[in-house]
Amino acid sequence: MNRFRLLFARHAALAGIAAALALTAALYWPGLNGIFLFDDFPNIVDNDAVHVTSTDWQEWKEAARASPSRDLPRPLAMLSYAANYYFTGLDPWPMKLSNLLIHLVNGALLFAVLRVVLDLWKRHQNPVWRDTKLIRVALALSCAWLVCPINLSPVLYVVQRMESLAQTFVLAGLLLYLHGRRGMLAGTGGTALCAAGLLLGTTIGGLCKESAVLLPLYALLIELSVLRFETARRRGRRQLWVLYAVLLLAPGIIGLTWLLPHLLSPAAYAGRSFTLSQRLFTELRVVSDYIAWTLFPRPSSLSFYHDDIAVSDGWLSPASTLGSGMLLAALLASAVSLRRRLPLYALGIGWYFAAHLLTATIIPLELVFEHRNYFASIGLLLAAAALILEIPPMFSRVQGAVTVIAITAFCTVTGLRANEWGNPIRFAYSEALQHPQSPRANYELGRTLTVMSGYRPDSKLIDPAMQAFERATALPGSDAASAAGLIIVANHMHREIKPEWWQDLTGKLSRAPPSPEDIGALQSLAGCQRKSECAPEPSMLLAAFLAALNHPSPSPRLLAAYGAFAANQLGDYTLAANALKDAVSLSPEVAGYRIDLSQVLVLQGKLDAALQILQRIDRANLSHSEMQQVDDLVHQIGSSPANDR
Repeated sequence: MNRFRLLFARHAALAGIAAALALTAALYWPGLNGIFLFDDFPNIVDNDAVHVTSTDWQEWKEAARASPSRDLPRPLAMLSYAANYYFTGLDPWPMKLSNLLIHLVNGALLFAVLRVVLDLWKRHQNPVWRDTKLIRVALALSCAWLVCPINLSPVLYVVQRMESLAQTFVLAGLLLYLHGRRGMLAGTGGTALCAAGLLLGTTIGGLCKESAVLLPLYALLIELSVLRFETARRRGRRQLWVLYAVLLLAPGIIGLTWLLPHLLSPAAYAGRSFTLSQRLFTELRVVSDYIAWTLFPRPSSLSFYHDDIAVSDGWLSPASTLGSGMLLAALLASAVSLRRRLPLYALGIGWYFAAHLLTATIIPLELVFEHRNYFASIGLLLAAAALILEIPPMFSRVQGAVTVIAITAFCTVTGLRANEWGNPIRFAYSEALQHPQSPRANYELGRTLTVMSGYRPDSKLIDPAMQAFERATALPGSDAASAAGLIIVANHMHREIKPEWWQDLTGKLSRAPPSPEDIGALQSLAGCQRKSECAPEPSMLLAAFLAALNHPSPSPRLLAAYGAFAANQLGDYTLAANALKDAVSLSPEVAGYRIDLSQVLVLQGKLDAALQILQRIDRANLSHSEMQQVDDLVHQIGSSPANDR
């Protein structure tokens, strides 16, 4: 009878997880109609290297190395974008659909992981629990996570496939590890499977995003809370300690030794509007907010843009900083003190804090992004479920009611948000209305309205777009992009270019070291002028470049952009060559800077110097377009009369 009941429960579980996946797909479906956003552009839309059109191995090799950040290559994620482009072109719908499929796979993997975790917990804590109840708990948790509103951006924000795909391998690695631990508990081996799960999950996941390096820590927290390093054989415990020494302790020490000198230097935060101490204080509030956004989501609190968050200067500035710190300390203390009585609660809290180790500590990242909770939300939901399970059996209906209410609320908010994300104008207006002090939300409203106008001067969307750009420029913390947007749109619409827009642009560039967005704004203006789509105002753009360069240690990207501007708009090849030489000296591994310098040297008539630079370029690491540029320059130099050289 028990065997029949268990078999029935397993079939019901498969039907249940299939229903949860179908429900999730239905909720997200309207959101697939949305457009590309924010970092989608440098990583996918404007990144020619991922626009693969053939099966040529060299093109795919270039795509794997196509990340705009040379420090964060993420080749597997970049290849996935290239695959999307190869089959469906630059259409966001299939790219978002691919993200949704990855999310569904992750939901199924999470169900499998929770089944094993709960089964191992049952052996040590609740041997009287029926397997059917464990299956229902795993199913409810997986469903809640699949439809949890805070996990929407890794699905509908195309570039954050990096996060969701990395967690696919994290969850798969955890599943292998747990099956290996089952073998070690039964005395049938399993150490190799544990090692394979941690090593493969971390390595392959790390090719998508660096957050996968936390996998061994997640597994260690299972040991500290649920398993407590128990094995059937004495040597099994020693093998586990060796495994963690090799895969967690040693890499952690090496990584900190390598990263800390850079992260703790003042230069690390030169491009940010906050210091290290301000970041650490602010993250106390941010990580506390994530808890509320995950467990008690409201459409008004969840948002794509959070650049309007106030920075904390100390424990009492604002006062919520101290309260947030006390809350987080209490959660950690409760997890430690209850780890034996409520191991699932301790594991959930441990996973939540572990998931934020990279994004909420000393690394100079931006302060807030919801997608950072993709794995962390599993921990919070597990901790909440552990507390719900503590409700006495006589109130079992209360447990069910709380679960149904939570999942229903999650579905409602996720459905509303997905519908909003699926309509570009509605989404842009909603973000700007919810965050009126967000420069990014207002800038993106202006940009979205401009794009949707089709750049038609008679479009009714142009005036609201210009107003959104003007609101963005007036907000504290806004960058140069909004002023650049005003200038570019006004040029396209043949409207007056107000002098104060150029003054705003130059003033912002002079006040702080330029951010990547600032440099992108300068490049956009230079490109607009070069293509004769903008009025030729090289003196104004020169003043903006000089303001950006008037800070210590200008970035090679800024120097290269200035060199291109000097050559193309100013016709000053000496100035261009000097700027590009500085860019090459700072980033000798970037072939594009060497190619640009060679082109300028050719224009100066310094053919031998240009040829020497081209010959020193490592062709093995060139993209297809870069290879073509090098070959064309070499041919041009070779066909020049000898007396000109």
